[in-house]
Amino acid sequence: MYIAMGQKTKIRGLLREDVDKMQLWSKHTEPLFFHYNFPRMNKAERDNWYKIKTVKWKKKSYAIENIEGQVIGYLLIRDIQWFRRESELGIVLNPQYMNQGYGTDAIQAFLHFYFTEMKMQAIYLRTAKYNIRAQRCYEKCGFKTVEEKDFAFEDQYAEIFYKETAPEIRKQFAFVDGVAMTRYAVMRMTKKDYSHAVNSLSTKIMLECE
Repeated sequence: MYIAMGQKTKIRGLLREDVDKMQLWSKHTEPLFFHYNFPRMNKAERDNWYKIKTVKWKKKSYAIENIEGQVIGYLLIRDIQWFRRESELGIVLNPQYMNQGYGTDAIQAFLHFYFTEMKMQAIYLRTAKYNIRAQRCYEKCGFKTVEEKDFAFEDQYAEIFYKETAPEIRKQFAFVDGVAMTRYAVMRMTKKDYSHAVNSLSTKIMLECE
């Protein structure tokens, strides 16, 4: 059962069989994005990965399909604060389908479900400052940067730390007590922001059709 549908994507609850399909995804070629590659895992590891993503009360995961029904990504909301009605968003796409509007379409479709069906009040996310592509996608969806802050890099054992790396890559990180840190943009959207963005889009479409 699909919880949301966009023009290019369909979103539903994540199934165990989806994890097997993700094993066949293509890989990122840019070193800074290697940690986004979906890991190769044996069956037991895939079972555990699925359990971690789906069984916790404060986390919900969803598969992203294209119109043809292929699983091209997944998104999740974590650290769900049910009393405050807010959570953190995360999204991962098969690199083969990036830069084609699928991420923006999926997020916009999900936000409608999130704010109208789940009746949440706010959603936030974190993205590395060097990930310009992701920031533009989130801004297009209506997210606004509320602060910039250094956090521990998601993959402390990334290949880029253990072999010769171009200066432009290394300068993205600082090491504090042996921990690789990088600057993140913390972005947020409220239900009010979402309603305003939807109304503005509707007005724009109406004007373009006149």
